[in-house]
Amino acid sequence: MKDLNKLKQILNETVTINNLNRINDYFIRYLFSHEGNENIALNFINAVFKDLNFETFNKIEILNPSPKADSRLNIAENYDEKESIVDIKATTETGITVLIEIQARGNEDFIKRTLYYWAYNYSSSLNRGSFYDELKPTVSINITNFILTDEDKVHSCYVLKELNNNKILTDHCQLHFVELPKFDFKDINKKIENLDNIHKELISWVKFFKGEDMSNLIKENTIFEEVEKKCHTFVNNTPVMDKYKKREVDTYFFNKSIELDLKKAKEEGITEGIEQGEKNKAISMVKNMKARDMDLNLISELTGLSIEEIKNL
Repeated sequence: MKDLNKLKQILNETVTINNLNRINDYFIRYLFSHEGNENIALNFINAVFKDLNFETFNKIEILNPSPKADSRLNIAENYDEKESIVDIKATTETGITVLIEIQARGNEDFIKRTLYYWAYNYSSSLNRGSFYDELKPTVSINITNFILTDEDKVHSCYVLKELNNNKILTDHCQLHFVELPKFDFKDINKKIENLDNIHKELISWVKFFKGEDMSNLIKENTIFEEVEKKCHTFVNNTPVMDKYKKREVDTYFFNKSIELDLKKAKEEGITEGIEQGEKNKAISMVKNMKARDMDLNLISELTGLSIEEIKNL
């Protein structure tokens, strides 16, 4: 009954800017990669770079744009297809590739996934027969709604370094993690002394992801005037909202499924939970997810089974 009520709530609730889940990946893809939203994505990327005093950019090109806003049905249809393995992929005027990924739930395996995505995009930028000096830096920016690292900072960045002298080997690899749970904007006045090392523009973006009132954000950064308009367009687009709500349903039932599997694992004395290599448990999870009509690509990513295997179960 509880699950049924939650399902009805998700499907029937009117979504507004105030209650919009701003870490829903459909919404993030729209906000950052939809044609005409380049300035919004650029502002976020620059906020991440400013936080570390890195050189910022004047312009970016989205490499996997969503369909045009005047084709509403196509927007919704294309949200079911991943044009790349990451949520957003862009390139700067200097040729740097920037990947943006948002993840609501995960564990230390997400680091391996991030490194894999970085390596895939870094290597794929070199055409057959080209020289290695044509490779350009690839930057991965990951927004997580869970604690991933033991760093006490909201934003951490990892590069390739020599262990003894701390010398950076190359600037071609940057892995950024913005961990939202480490920041509580409601207690900002109590924690202001701990926020001196976070750039104010990045603070505004973190507050945005965590649901801060738009009127407050606009006072901090004028880019949120544009963000607010895009949010209005998004919540008033019925086909896209259908996909948004389906993702909310999938996420709720996936989390529910994980909780049940962990409870069962503990009852069986398995302290480490479900290991990736235990295919029988993965199959059991898949059947449970398919019964709830979850997205096949999401099931594949979470269980390690191929789309074909999932269809045959």
